Amino acid sequence: MIRILLVLFLILFSCKKEIDDLGFRTYTIPQGEHSSGNFINHPVNSKITFDFMLDESATYETEIPENQDDVNKIYGFSDFGVRHQKYSIRLGWRYIDNEIELCWLRHEEGRHSSATIRTIEPNEIYNATINITTFYYQIVVEGDTTLVRRRPEGNWGIVRRYYLYPYFGGNEYAPHDITIKIRDRNM
Repeated sequence: MIRILLVLFLILFSCKKEIDDLGFRTYTIPQGEHSSGNFINHPVNSKITFDFMLDESATYETEIPENQDDVNKIYGFSDFGVRHQKYSIRLGWRYIDNEIELCWLRHEEGRHSSATIRTIEPNEIYNATINITTFYYQIVVEGDTTLVRRRPEGNWGIVRRYYLYPYFGGNEYAPHDITIKIRDRNM
């Protein structure tokens, strides 16, 4: 029993990212990978507020040209108490025509859709909120609101959600190390 607890303790605390002097955690998606790591955190409500910063590593070229339009993920969370590939909402980015486009990415019934919110600059801090309301995902970036339709699954009780952390690509891997800083205002 003690061994099991020790292993669980090591797993739980080895995934923690250090917080810098400004309160940011740095997530790195290594070259040749999709994910910045495995982290388990559950929000206590349906709203997350956070600051984020992408640096020059957010600029990239894909090996397959049509993949350049794919949205990479910054932060968000699952919905309806199911896996995020079925229902989720995230803030993401892509690098198109020498600009970093900030996008929303929604999974609904296992299908994803996305749209550009605005362009952003590297090394700038942006404030964002994702709020799940009954019929919309409300995304606020620097005071500008975007509403994304939400189709209720029918689970109107307490819904267990989990945070979704930085992730690159779909069928392509990160072409180089990509660094994303997040300061979660909810934790």
